[in-house]
Amino acid sequence: MSFLTEPVLSSPFPRGESVWTCPTTGLRVPKLLFDNLIYREKILRKAENDSGMQNDLMTACALSPLYWFNTFVWTYKQKDIDPVTGKSIDCRAPHVPFITWDIQDMFIMEILKAMHDQYDLAIKKSRELGASWGCTGAFHHVWLFEEERQLLEMSRTREYVDKTGNMKALFPKHDYINQWLPIWMRPPLCGEGERYRTGMHMKNILNGSCIDGESTTEFAASGDRRMAVLLDEFAKVKFGDAIKSSTTAVTACRIVNSTGIGAHTTYCKWVTSGKIKVFVLPWWEHPEKGKGRHVVMDDITKKWEIRSPWFDCEDVRLSKKEMAQEHKMEEQEAGDVYFNIQLVEQHRALFGRPPREQLIVSLRDTIADAYVKDAIRRRNWQADTVVKRSRGIGALDVFAPLVNGRPEQQYTYVFGIDISKGQGASNSVLEIGCQQTGQKIAELAVANQPPHEFARTLIAIALWCGGRSPRNLPLMIWEKNGPGWEVGREIVKIYQYPYYWREKKTGTKAESETDKYGWQNNSGNNEIVMGNYLRLFETGEYVEPSIACLEEMKNYITYPDGTIGPASLVMESQAAKKAHGDRPRATSLMLLGFENTPKIKSPKVAAPAGSFGDRMNKILKAKKSPLGFGSFDFTRQ
Repeated sequence: MSFLTEPVLSSPFPRGESVWTCPTTGLRVPKLLFDNLIYREKILRKAENDSGMQNDLMTACALSPLYWFNTFVWTYKQKDIDPVTGKSIDCRAPHVPFITWDIQDMFIMEILKAMHDQYDLAIKKSRELGASWGCTGAFHHVWLFEEERQLLEMSRTREYVDKTGNMKALFPKHDYINQWLPIWMRPPLCGEGERYRTGMHMKNILNGSCIDGESTTEFAASGDRRMAVLLDEFAKVKFGDAIKSSTTAVTACRIVNSTGIGAHTTYCKWVTSGKIKVFVLPWWEHPEKGKGRHVVMDDITKKWEIRSPWFDCEDVRLSKKEMAQEHKMEEQEAGDVYFNIQLVEQHRALFGRPPREQLIVSLRDTIADAYVKDAIRRRNWQADTVVKRSRGIGALDVFAPLVNGRPEQQYTYVFGIDISKGQGASNSVLEIGCQQTGQKIAELAVANQPPHEFARTLIAIALWCGGRSPRNLPLMIWEKNGPGWEVGREIVKIYQYPYYWREKKTGTKAESETDKYGWQNNSGNNEIVMGNYLRLFETGEYVEPSIACLEEMKNYITYPDGTIGPASLVMESQAAKKAHGDRPRATSLMLLGFENTPKIKSPKVAAPAGSFGDRMNKILKAKKSPLGFGSFDFTRQ
């Protein structure tokens, strides 16, 4: 996880508080392991035959969940951190008292607050921060001490909800907590296999509260009503969007717990939507992993990162994807990203920049569709187009300097185009590149122009752009799937634009052009075009100035079927994918146009008479004569 500004870490860390005073009850609980064990033993011995003390402790635990956790709850752990090397090692004592850390205190109380105040809460976490135990513990506290509470816990399969002996599952955690509670605190017949503890169900017969479990199927929880629902490891569920929708009517409080596995998941989209409160459980708040924590700044991106001796060991041991998923809470890198996220970040820091100018370029209103072809034949951009400076969404972002109000006319240009339905869901995109420099000179992204209007916009910008192509117009290459078919028909058939991409015959030595216009997106073509884009970007042969395009590149993934596209479309139908436009796709087509158009060199300018260049040209010309450096007059000896 990186930061734009230097993060401030509390010091000293960990605090090493030996005794904690409960702010609610005033009771003091030792926090050091050995002292805490002695304290728990004394409490249990004193209360064993003292019903009055038992009632007092029940009241104290009901009022203070943190007192209950630190005095009566145990947890099961598998890994420790070697204090010398900072490496993860097998835990020698898996059964340990649940002694909460500062971050866990805030975490548990936030869950309980969400349950009582009725709001959704997402948990963004690193591994081994006790998130699942904290969630089940908080639900267990409500089940144990509050009357008539109906709770639901869900995970991706039945085995992860309730399976005997599987401590990764949810209900075995409840069984484990009950196992360590004193008999006078534990409700009757709620042990594993007993009357009130059946498969994926646990009831407190004393107060009427119950916890049920369910696997996350497409129609899970439909028609149910609950105080709160726990969605555990939600990034890994198969029907994320359907479950998010179906649980809306079930409860106003959904506790969404997960580590990220990619930007394509419903969990990631939900957490980053700004429509749910997010609690972060980062690795550096772990008292062992965070020992020696410090901040460092990347020399290129100027972003800050938190590191520690433990983190350095993990960084060597794990791959970038594993680090992103297990510890760094970086959903994009945790998935099957197509572009290297770190390289994209560095590229943005080095080359990303705001546009020099923003323009609105359009055909004059007096030019009807039937006469657009006449405007194309005239090539008179000043007479037929309107060019206005603008700011904000829907303007043409220009990255290159303009000469007399338009791109330099000694160069040739390529239009890469990806078209949406124009209904606001996604952008129709135009990327303009200069073939000689190999650079993007302008970019347009509009979400609310239907295909017909966008076709007129493309013609207007083409007339304005011009260039030294054989037709003094840029080459247009668009994806003809989905709405692209309609735009292509307008450009070729109605407007009679003369310079556009034609489909090629493949599989032969000479790939001749056909009469089919536009670029067809299929699995084979997709891999070739995106592979070319990836190669040029990673080798530095192509430099991307658009910050918006770089951000979209970070969300490009490889779909399960092997195709490539935005993470947001991974669960969409093929029809929905074809109706979507984005900057990286349009850029890939622009780069394809660079490699498949005739190279036109810039005109040579004669060197001034008597200059170094003029003299060198004369010498080179003399070298080409039959005598090498020219003839020699022997009579001048």
